[in-house]
Amino acid sequence: MLSGCATTVPTLYPNDRVMWDGIFRRADTFHFPERPVAAVAPHHLVDAHELAGFWNELARFKPSVVVLIGPDHYYRGDGPLSTAGNVRWKTEYGLLEAKPLPELGVPISDALFNAEHSIHTHSTFITRTLPGVPFTAITVQWATPRAQLEALAQKLAATLPPDALVVASVDFSHYQPEPWATFHDASAFSTVSGFDLDSLFLREVDSPESLFLAMRFAQLRGAETSTRWLHTNSQRRRSPFVSDSTSHQYFTFTKGPVARKPSISVVLTGEGSGLTHHAGWTWQPNKDLGAPSAPILAKLRGQEDRFFMGPELTFFDFAPGEREVRVKANGLELIIRDAELINAPPEPNTCVVAVVRGDEAKALAVLSKAHVVLGRGFGAFREPEWDARVLALSLGDWRTPNSRGEVIGVTCTPEGVRLARVPIVIGAEGPALDLDALRVQLRPVEE
Repeated sequence: MLSGCATTVPTLYPNDRVMWDGIFRRADTFHFPERPVAAVAPHHLVDAHELAGFWNELARFKPSVVVLIGPDHYYRGDGPLSTAGNVRWKTEYGLLEAKPLPELGVPISDALFNAEHSIHTHSTFITRTLPGVPFTAITVQWATPRAQLEALAQKLAATLPPDALVVASVDFSHYQPEPWATFHDASAFSTVSGFDLDSLFLREVDSPESLFLAMRFAQLRGAETSTRWLHTNSQRRRSPFVSDSTSHQYFTFTKGPVARKPSISVVLTGEGSGLTHHAGWTWQPNKDLGAPSAPILAKLRGQEDRFFMGPELTFFDFAPGEREVRVKANGLELIIRDAELINAPPEPNTCVVAVVRGDEAKALAVLSKAHVVLGRGFGAFREPEWDARVLALSLGDWRTPNSRGEVIGVTCTPEGVRLARVPIVIGAEGPALDLDALRVQLRPVEE
């Protein structure tokens, strides 16, 4: 029984039981062959039918305890980690009451849960599918020290019963047009599948901290087999075009070894930026993007500086005197090399980008020896050509106002190369997304 004055979070869509019943009638169908130790699901209600089906299937295994971990989006907690003490969420199927776990040592900050949708979004689904099951809610802030995350994961593994379920409430790519979000998600998918916990913090994920806690708990329980059940994007749910979609990936983690899905990704741009290359781009929520260290990127970096985040490398150009750049990740190696140095086909487990300067015959000759040919000195924008390999002779010249170009994302896997294209316009202050071209590219999908 609750004692004292509880924090009561109002129901989502009050007095709309008909709507919720309809969501569950049309719920997606999942079938997990094994009990999930932990899972990942979004907190975006545009995926209501998917969430209903996902929770239906999680509930089939009758967990004795559910721990839901999500981001403290608005920094309303008293510290990096917070839990719900005397909190209850009203839903159309009854109350969901928090049951804190004092042995975890997480401070109670009940007030933050009034407006924290990473927890609130799931309340109706949990109440409907797992009525009466003890429930604990934990939030975590961006940039929480790794040592605190590790300590909490260890306590969760030591404290929770064997049939407990830990769910990370996490969206993935934010504020990007759909093709770019999907490109970002390829890196995140490979990182999650490979249980690369260090690289989680370099991916374009709403809350890598929440994801880390669920994955590390699963790992400590011997559940390193990751399965992605669904990959969605809010653009596909909307009739109007939006330039700032949100993507979602649904995972479960079950007992067993890691099953890697190798990939490596690189962002390639037009020339004339004056920049070289950057690995491990990260964003800070309070960063002043009006005056970034590279002003030419100010209009392209977007909300929260996420445009370049996620892939293993962003390549603008070589540094002076440089002719090769190498990056290793996920069991593959990315090699960006001056075309004059390339004289043989790529070796296995490599992704080779050849940089050619103003010589079309050389570009065509080296195409069979590289996954991507990136041109420099070819003038105005030319449409990239893509079959098994990518030929991008000119992605535009950033020094030419009132011109156009593209930023492309290349994802290499052992099975081949995938290409994402984002059109840009070059203005007096540098490049920006070409929203008119994107609107045509992403024609509305009717429900």
